[in-house]
Amino acid sequence: MVKQWWPILFIIYNVQGINITSIVIDQQVASYTEAVTYEINATYQVVLFYPTIETPNPFRVKAWSPDAQANLPVLVVVQQESSVTSWQVPLMVETSRRDYVLKFSNTSKTMCHDQMDSIVNPDFSTGDLTVAQRFIVGLSTSSPHTVSISIEMEEEKDFYVELDKSYSVSVSPSEPRYVFYKFLEDAPDIVIVDVDSEDDICLVVSVQDSRCPVFDTNKDIKYEGVYQTINLKGALTITRKDFDPGFFLIFVAKPDNADCTEGSSYLPRLETNFHLSTQNITTSITFKIRPTVTRREYIIATIGTLVTLGAIGIILTILSLVLNRFGTISKSDKDEPPVYDCFEPLSEFAIQDLLKKDILTVNYLARQPRRIRKRSYNYLSHILSIAVFYSIPVVQLGVTYQRIINASGNEDMCYFNFLCAHPGLGFSDFNHIFSNIGYVIFGILFNFVVIDRYTIIKIRKTKGIPVHYGLYHAMGVALIIEGLLSACYHICPSQSNYQFDTSFMYIMAVLCMVKLYQNRHPDINASAYSTFTIVGVAIFLAMLGILNGGLAIWVVFAVSYTALCIVLSFKIYFLNYVVNGVKELHREIKTRGYSTDVFLPIRRGRFIFLLITNAVNLGLLIAGLCVYPQNLTDFGTFLLGLLMANAVLHAIFYTSMKLIHGERICFEAVCYGLLSIAAWAAASVFFLDPATLWTVTPAESRQWNQNCILLGFYDKHDVWHLLSAPGLYFTFMYLMCLDDDIVDKDQCEIPVF
Repeated sequence: MVKQWWPILFIIYNVQGINITSIVIDQQVASYTEAVTYEINATYQVVLFYPTIETPNPFRVKAWSPDAQANLPVLVVVQQESSVTSWQVPLMVETSRRDYVLKFSNTSKTMCHDQMDSIVNPDFSTGDLTVAQRFIVGLSTSSPHTVSISIEMEEEKDFYVELDKSYSVSVSPSEPRYVFYKFLEDAPDIVIVDVDSEDDICLVVSVQDSRCPVFDTNKDIKYEGVYQTINLKGALTITRKDFDPGFFLIFVAKPDNADCTEGSSYLPRLETNFHLSTQNITTSITFKIRPTVTRREYIIATIGTLVTLGAIGIILTILSLVLNRFGTISKSDKDEPPVYDCFEPLSEFAIQDLLKKDILTVNYLARQPRRIRKRSYNYLSHILSIAVFYSIPVVQLGVTYQRIINASGNEDMCYFNFLCAHPGLGFSDFNHIFSNIGYVIFGILFNFVVIDRYTIIKIRKTKGIPVHYGLYHAMGVALIIEGLLSACYHICPSQSNYQFDTSFMYIMAVLCMVKLYQNRHPDINASAYSTFTIVGVAIFLAMLGILNGGLAIWVVFAVSYTALCIVLSFKIYFLNYVVNGVKELHREIKTRGYSTDVFLPIRRGRFIFLLITNAVNLGLLIAGLCVYPQNLTDFGTFLLGLLMANAVLHAIFYTSMKLIHGERICFEAVCYGLLSIAAWAAASVFFLDPATLWTVTPAESRQWNQNCILLGFYDKHDVWHLLSAPGLYFTFMYLMCLDDDIVDKDQCEIPVF
């Protein structure tokens, strides 16, 4: 037996310049039931022979030394029948800082079973097989001074874990642990590994196939299988087809928390909690392997969702058809004379007269109905072009992310809710992708309703609000594309592709505001070119804010946005004739001086609304600048909230002004308005209780993970998808029906506000 060690010892001590003929190798038979301590040095080594033992459980070798030095460590070499494992005591573990290494005097390693091929055989069930094992442990050092080394061989009695049973293990950077789970014939094909830790020590949890060796050190754990970092909570979804017939579940503690805190974040942070530990890093972990949804439950959830949404869609379609034919607009006058545009430009005198009117009616700003119709369809053509060219790279990138996850096993790439992530069709988190189907269904439904409405109300010249069906179609297409892009985002939700999920939300918010303004200002409304240019700039700023969300970006945005609000306020107040309005004000000042009457607004309602709107926007900007240093929001979410708040504010103002001017809210608008409020209220409850948080690190995000709440398949964010889709549909329907009460009213009697 000494001959087996001779080549190794010769290499070691020849390098050190020690005469190997002076080395004494003490060979002893050791016991599995007791720990032994030896005093060794450069000339006295120990070889321990552990006799053959029959047990299916692997053994764990513990080695510790109170006085071994890092520069002259004790080498522990464990020989099995077909493998050799070695490490040193003390174990030096590299931290995230190159100039800082932690020393651990207590070490231990589980010896991967030589007979794992027999154990994972389909005929084996836990505890029914015994196999022979024997070990040879060599202890050596180059230290000229005597050092003590203790060795203990411990049987891992809870190595084979079972379904639906909780287990606890203790790990440290120098003492990793792993267990084995076997897929039995009657076991589910997909299981979830729930992991909980008592403290916030950073861990790496890995699932590897049933072959030896097991990669269980900080350096190599990421080379095999799937893995994720956790500190307090984690979960991995494992499928039989990927790890048949079973898998190793490995736990390794990190020497510092850099991989679990802002130190590893791709986002710029104003402050971090990064620290290095100089204490013994040991944490207790509780884990449980539990079944996920069965194939039958999977089918019920997906097919049930399609059937439910389809049934709701059919009911709403029938309701829309009935209301179009028997509701408010069914009583409209179908006879309308031929429509012609008035292309005669307004003279300077006419513009001055227009600006001096304190009460305006729609006929002044609806002189070109055919041009208005064409401009509204420009929105549709623009959004279709944007959707095609924007969606193609998004789909490509989303699929590429999924392939990288499958190839690398790195589950830190994506911010899934791992406690409710059901794989399917090659995707890691199919339920969050599939729950976006509601946006597509309701977007198609809305476009169908718009087409049907066009058969009832044609383009008009003198009555009602000028129709803008192209803009309505653009809103419906935006809803469809939002569903597709949100699905692509949820293939791998992360910091780098969050804008995929929000870009068309920006567009829908802006389209709602444009639609409301266009109702009473059709001739002077923003064109599709200028609208989408502004949206493009907003998306660009959102990208900069996500990639480098420093305070400078927020300040630049705040200044730019304030300037935009001022310019738009002038354009709205002066009916797009800003130069003429300023000239008229200058003329009044020269004629009448700086009197109070000169500066009193002619259209006070419009002026008060602009003051309120600007005050709200200024307040939101200040709030964003205040909460950002506390890492309570990110730039993309803040911008989305800003646009949504403005859309809601415009809707409230428009509805209020209708009532103030004696117009009524028709039955259809009341119904759709109440339905939208109910849908948004319910959806907001689930949106405000997130299961992930991509503004922090993956490990920190997992602390927010939650179990499924609907059909055992959908979590709260899925429910947000399923409720916000009809919420958007009802909102669009409310905007479309809002002016049905004045469909036959002469435009010269419809006020502008």
